[in-house]
Amino acid sequence: MNLEQTLTDLKEKGLYRQLINIESISGKWLTIEGQRYINFTSNDYLGLGQLDFDPQDYARFLNQYGHHLSSSRLISGNSSVYHSLESRISQWLGFEACILLNSGYDANLAVFNSLKDQNILVFSDQKNHASLIDGIKLSSIEKVIFKHLDYDELEEHLALYQCVDMPKVIVSDSIFSTDGSIANLQRLIELKKRYDAWLIIDDSHGLGLHTLEHYTEIDIVTSSLSKAWGAHGGAILCSHTVKELITNKGRSLIYTSGLPTYQLYFIQHRFEYIQHADTRRKKLFGLSDYFNRQLQIYFPNQSISMSPIKNIVFESLHDAERIYRRLYNQKLFVSYLRYPTVQNPTLRISLSYFHDKDDID
Repeated sequence: MNLEQTLTDLKEKGLYRQLINIESISGKWLTIEGQRYINFTSNDYLGLGQLDFDPQDYARFLNQYGHHLSSSRLISGNSSVYHSLESRISQWLGFEACILLNSGYDANLAVFNSLKDQNILVFSDQKNHASLIDGIKLSSIEKVIFKHLDYDELEEHLALYQCVDMPKVIVSDSIFSTDGSIANLQRLIELKKRYDAWLIIDDSHGLGLHTLEHYTEIDIVTSSLSKAWGAHGGAILCSHTVKELITNKGRSLIYTSGLPTYQLYFIQHRFEYIQHADTRRKKLFGLSDYFNRQLQIYFPNQSISMSPIKNIVFESLHDAERIYRRLYNQKLFVSYLRYPTVQNPTLRISLSYFHDKDDID
């Protein structure tokens, strides 16, 4: 192995990454090396991650349930808080069952690991999140990749394999994290029905934003809880049978400790707010619309999305790096995405409830 050479190659290609120390956060402001930056990188779209909470209520919760059970959920780590939360979340979103995991990444690994012995054939969007890709790959599931949001090509693939005696599963993000593009759920449901397939949707960047009108006809929904939900963890929404299967076969559930009980408090706390966050949602989508109108003036060839994720795509790393540095020097902190996260260098701008129109201007 030549680890140093690998790092040198990354630096020469402009693909080397480093961790940035964040000293504090307050609303839209991040503090880095004593300097304040407007934060356009956060996934806390509704601002729920910075909600105040009642210390006395928190203390009562910990006194009743403990801080951390320090065990797998299948041994002694399955706090009764899990049962209450999973029941309420599944009822709110219209599913038979819900299962909470340590992250959205773990949720996707658990789903596909549980399906690996079912001899399924997966049809996956080209730009699906890495956790979906890894879940499929690590479970050695046969897959067909279709071009991003190209549902005509997806149908061609489904038709080609229609006579193949394998269960078909269509897999897609709802909102794609690198460019904010939104899946056409209605078309996916039509194809699912026409070709007798299952439909799995990762709604990590949409859960709580109501970008999808409903989850009817979706077999499994996975999600992170660290974005609009403003907490930490992951969730799978499914049938009772799928939950039972994941409980018995999902390695990322079985072979890890459950969430610390104090994390369950914050999932529960945010749940009370996200159900009634219409004012925050309205402001966020108003900002999204305003950003799109401004973007079309200055970058008419860039794609737009009603999601809170915006992007500007560049042809060269040099141009992307130059603009990123210019924004950073002006105390505007955006996400700088490079290969292999994206094919072309991209600046991603994430809007949140904390922003206003002046920040966009």
